[in-house]
Amino acid sequence: MLENIRKKIEIRPRYIVLIFSIAVLLIGTTIAGIIQSNFGNVNVLEVDFQTTEDGSWIHSTLQVPTYASGSNPLPGVVVIHGSLQSKEWLMAFGIELARRGFVVLTIDANRHGNSEPGTGSGTAALEYIANLPYVDSSSIGLIGHSMGGGISWSAIEDSTIIVNSLVLVGAGVRLTANATYPHNMLVATGQFDELSSYPTNLSSLEISFNVSSIELNTLYGDFSSGTARKIILPRTNHLFVTIDPIVISETVEWMKNSLKGGAEDEYWLPKENLFYPIFMIGGLIASIGVFLSILPLLAILIDLPFFKDLKNKKKLSEDKNILSTKSYFGLGLLYGGIGFGLYIPLMVIGLLIGSIIVIPQSYGTSILTYFLGVGLISAGILYLILRFRPKIRHNIQFKEKQGESHEVLRIIIKSVLLSLLVIFWLYAWTLLLDVILALDFRCFLPILNDLTPSRALIAPIYLICFIPYFLVEGMWLMGAMRTEIKKKWMYAQLSCSLKAIFFKCLFYAVLIAIQFGVGYIAGIVVLPGMIGYVFLFFYMFTPMFAIAVIITVWIYHITSRYYVGAFLNAFLFSWILASILSTSI
Repeated sequence: MLENIRKKIEIRPRYIVLIFSIAVLLIGTTIAGIIQSNFGNVNVLEVDFQTTEDGSWIHSTLQVPTYASGSNPLPGVVVIHGSLQSKEWLMAFGIELARRGFVVLTIDANRHGNSEPGTGSGTAALEYIANLPYVDSSSIGLIGHSMGGGISWSAIEDSTIIVNSLVLVGAGVRLTANATYPHNMLVATGQFDELSSYPTNLSSLEISFNVSSIELNTLYGDFSSGTARKIILPRTNHLFVTIDPIVISETVEWMKNSLKGGAEDEYWLPKENLFYPIFMIGGLIASIGVFLSILPLLAILIDLPFFKDLKNKKKLSEDKNILSTKSYFGLGLLYGGIGFGLYIPLMVIGLLIGSIIVIPQSYGTSILTYFLGVGLISAGILYLILRFRPKIRHNIQFKEKQGESHEVLRIIIKSVLLSLLVIFWLYAWTLLLDVILALDFRCFLPILNDLTPSRALIAPIYLICFIPYFLVEGMWLMGAMRTEIKKKWMYAQLSCSLKAIFFKCLFYAVLIAIQFGVGYIAGIVVLPGMIGYVFLFFYMFTPMFAIAVIITVWIYHITSRYYVGAFLNAFLFSWILASILSTSI
């Protein structure tokens, strides 16, 4: 009797893992939320306002110290991100400035994030923050990264608001600049920035710095007259410059000297006292939790009566058609090499196609061309391999019951429904964090963001390329490359996932290591210009590729089918892409 009672109250491991993953998610969220709000001393709000040029709506995060008031107005700072980014990318500046007594407005520029297409986002942001009753309108600063630097210049030129401090992060100084215009300018560029000439040539800054030979880390002019000038070149690249501790600490010090007269008031903290890395760690922990929750959730859902037939009862024998180690590694390197080697050619072809077939997002056609092209070419190469290697052909299990043509359609429909349930789970958490705490899931870059209606309509376009891509990937990793199944199921799952991640991400990881590692050690750019810029996508794609591989392996081991993993990854990547790329609608 006691044994029967024990069995009834026993919690299956999948439920324990789900509870654990939610706990991890909440712990990470709590850490990030506490740091972003400075332990409750900063109110973090999401606000929207309109531009005067065309009335487009601008979405933003406003960080207000609790002691800011009409009788105690604080300096205000506007932060603007770069191309193909959103306000979440530059949250480190907002966190550290708000902790030190600044009101900070970090915006989604026009066409980016949750802001509408149009113009004038920088100008509108300056006017919005300057008119807040708890902001000192005579002490306004601007921070712009890359494209955001250009928007900052336009805002200074077009707005009636006087900007007393400008920090250009990975952005250029316009030819109109001189010794007094703009006021108090700090230039921060990575020493191996892919898009900047400053690391090797500072001559173009001489007029604006009012000196004939510029020295790094040297203050020129003075803050009281607005002529302060300085350039720093930390060892980082165009992307990582937004979270570089030297850049963040120099920026908060620059704003203190420009907007607070250099006074270290009661709110001030030493510039080296940086908490934003803890915020990023919290975001990473939360991201691990939310993606980990997918695995037990899938196991729970697939056991429901409606989805139970997604499990293929006709499994392959575990001791037949096992590849040799040499063949396994050969196929793995071949598959990883296909995606890596075709990256630049297919992206270029996509740019050419984009002049004919227009997707309303920047680089959308190129990315679609890349994934669709890799999927089709990988399928073609896999077909040739199967044709000449019958042993491998038997590993690819793709047929349903003979004589039942409707079986495949039924399985596909249920696979889509199951995938949408998991996506709804992820989106619900994303929306909850955004609405309640103004937080996001991230590694060091934001991973999941909520979608505007127009972006949600764009997302299905990407399914055209992602579904065949991930379907073929499943056939490679869990079909052609099938290896011996270990006796312990969890060990087999972990072993298979790690090996698949290795082959999928190896070439991308090596390029990142070379580009960043050589740059950090030698201070030089390995791949400069637009080629280097295009490869910056790998910093985001590589961790997402790893997540996709884990999903593929996990679902296949549960169902012995490729459909569910392909659809789930396709929906996930379509969502991520639609939320990141700048849009024209």
